[in-house]
Amino acid sequence: MRSGSARSGWSKRPRRRSRRAPEASPPMGASGEKVSARLILSDRAVRIPVLLVFVIMLGFGIVAPILPLYARSFGVGYDAASLLISTFAFARLVFDPVAGPVVDRYGERLCAVTGVVFVGASSFLAGLAGSFPLVVLFRGAGGLGSSLFFAALYSYLLKVVPRNRMGRTMSVFYGALNVGIIAGGPIGGVVAHVWGLRSPLFLYAGLCLLSGVLYLRFLPDPNSRREDESTTARGADSEPTGWRATRAQVFALLRNPSFITVLALNTAFFWVVAGGYDTLLPLFGKEGLGMSTVGIGGVFAVAVAAEFIVLYPAGSASDRIGRKPVLIPALTGLAVFMSAAGWAGSPLVLAGLMGLAGLASGSAASGPAAMLADVAPEGGSGTAVGLFRFFGDLGFVLGPLVGGAAAGAFGFKWAFALMAAPVLVAMVMVARTPETLRREAGERGTAAPLD
Repeated sequence: MRSGSARSGWSKRPRRRSRRAPEASPPMGASGEKVSARLILSDRAVRIPVLLVFVIMLGFGIVAPILPLYARSFGVGYDAASLLISTFAFARLVFDPVAGPVVDRYGERLCAVTGVVFVGASSFLAGLAGSFPLVVLFRGAGGLGSSLFFAALYSYLLKVVPRNRMGRTMSVFYGALNVGIIAGGPIGGVVAHVWGLRSPLFLYAGLCLLSGVLYLRFLPDPNSRREDESTTARGADSEPTGWRATRAQVFALLRNPSFITVLALNTAFFWVVAGGYDTLLPLFGKEGLGMSTVGIGGVFAVAVAAEFIVLYPAGSASDRIGRKPVLIPALTGLAVFMSAAGWAGSPLVLAGLMGLAGLASGSAASGPAAMLADVAPEGGSGTAVGLFRFFGDLGFVLGPLVGGAAAGAFGFKWAFALMAAPVLVAMVMVARTPETLRREAGERGTAAPLD
């Protein structure tokens, strides 16, 4: 879909639908026709990225529960242990704006493989580290690799997936991501129990290596870089090149009101996930309602199950009737139910509210990426993805900090309300933004084969 590289600036040619994919997608017909998840996965251009994200997030889930314990094994305090967790996210946040233009410049295949190998190598070295500062250093390096890998993978999907399938495709993608994280936790606990706290890091490194091999074997770049190079060479005297072109692309993106809405939407979504679900929910359950860890886990299970129920139907609806009709009620519900969580007087009420919030967040989950696909420019998908992920990671980092501070200063009721506030702002912005899903004459949503 995206022709041209970052070095050639914005393409002014009409958007082309000649997407290249490892296999021809089965014809879908009209945009309103129902398409099953099985049909989405029948296209290898989608199936392999979904498998890759599952494998990577399985490894992430394996490592996540043991990292605080691994940090404590070096004799450090709780604050230092939390530093190990935040280092990965902070490094990813810092590198996100760079990762996108790098993908535009060097291609999805090279960047994805480089990124995932970097994550694997850093995980392996963290397992071998003999001091805590080295563990922090290697974990931070892993965040850089993760940023590059996911920027490349998102950019690849934006290029090979027709826009009238993007909501459904991202629903399947996020489903695989969540299943990987959930499945990884128990595996990591067993592996650490049997072979020690370092062993999950080595297993994660092996899974990263496997992902790199799968990408090299099955996923070529979705467009010809040679054509882009020749185009760049011919237009070198008249168009900005290199990082000058990247700067021009960034400014052009930030002047697009629809893209600003996408950034606000992604920030708000990850803000409420990290700050509301991951931070305030367990704290409120334990300290506000006196729940056990098992009970808190049960509430999480209710929310996750509710998300999975609506994830694909919501993505399908956003492809058939538009992004706004799905996002506006979903964001409104998420804000209302998250705000109400702080008023829950019993574990049962909290579970019910989190179930409703899960339905809302599952309905909204694929919306930000689907809107991104609608507005990302020709030749600049990597740059758009880099900014998109930067603002999502910004919400992911700031949400827990603000939520925890608000709970300590004002109590859980105000803290949950504060988590919902950016969601309401994003909802208003979505409501004021014109529908981004465009119907093209004759568009069948079929990917052309990759030769």
